[in-house]
Amino acid sequence: MKNFKLLFTMLCLMLWGTSSAEETTKEVGKRETSIQLSFYKKADQTKTARVKVNAKNDKRKFMPARNAHINIYVINNKTEQLVATELTGIDGKAVVELPKNLPLDADMKFTIIAKIENDPAFEDAQEQGTYKEANLSISINTADTDRLVTVKATELDKDGKEKPIAKATINFYIQRLFGTMPAAEDRTATTDDKGEGTFILPRDIKGDTLGNIIVVAKIEDNDIYGNVDSKVDAKLGIALLVDKNPFPRALWEPRAPAPLVITISVIFSCVWLVYISLFYTIIKISRDKNPPTPTGKPPYELAYEDH
Repeated sequence: MKNFKLLFTMLCLMLWGTSSAEETTKEVGKRETSIQLSFYKKADQTKTARVKVNAKNDKRKFMPARNAHINIYVINNKTEQLVATELTGIDGKAVVELPKNLPLDADMKFTIIAKIENDPAFEDAQEQGTYKEANLSISINTADTDRLVTVKATELDKDGKEKPIAKATINFYIQRLFGTMPAAEDRTATTDDKGEGTFILPRDIKGDTLGNIIVVAKIEDNDIYGNVDSKVDAKLGIALLVDKNPFPRALWEPRAPAPLVITISVIFSCVWLVYISLFYTIIKISRDKNPPTPTGKPPYELAYEDH
């Protein structure tokens, strides 16, 4: 009997330990993740790697992963070289600035690798991309009545010389304060064998007070070149007319028309004058009903003393 009780107790302890271990495993379990990697080369020649991390939530649905540790590597002589470590934001995105001169392989390509490694909350994952470096140059003749924009796309060959990029899709935009907007509904051009693409700028684009605009040309989400853009200033926009009186007097504006202000002021003044007149009349009536008590001796006493 004692042996049976001891065996039963040991079995219960084992079952409890197993369930506790399972619960602990669930608590420390890492979330399954996926990584999206893209390369950007801006008009100022800066290069960045942009990463987006998604992770599965409790409902097994991929959502943006916040505070995921991202390591960015480049391949240098067939070995991985760490460039930077970054945390993803609330949108699951992270941007890492890359070196100006990236190590190239024999085909004039460079490789970027994004990794999640030994993160306490997310499973290990990685994504890599291999790209060629491209350059865009924009030329505009402001005297041209056709408003033709010409873009040339080139890459470097093994000898370090520029080589035209044919059949590249170029998209055209206009720079605005908070980003870019499409230059037209049909804003796309394809480069020819010389690496050149042309676009006719619409005439209804608004510029600043002098008519200046910024034209942006982009290669976007290209499998070989990633994302590349270039910008140029041009005086081809509609000059913005500055209102001499930005705050006019009107019923629908913060400042009301002067006649309305004067009329309302006169009405309120008359009302307050009526109130003041009423108060004065009430005070005067109350004083007439209760005349002040005379001080000193009565008149008859004064007359008696005189005699």
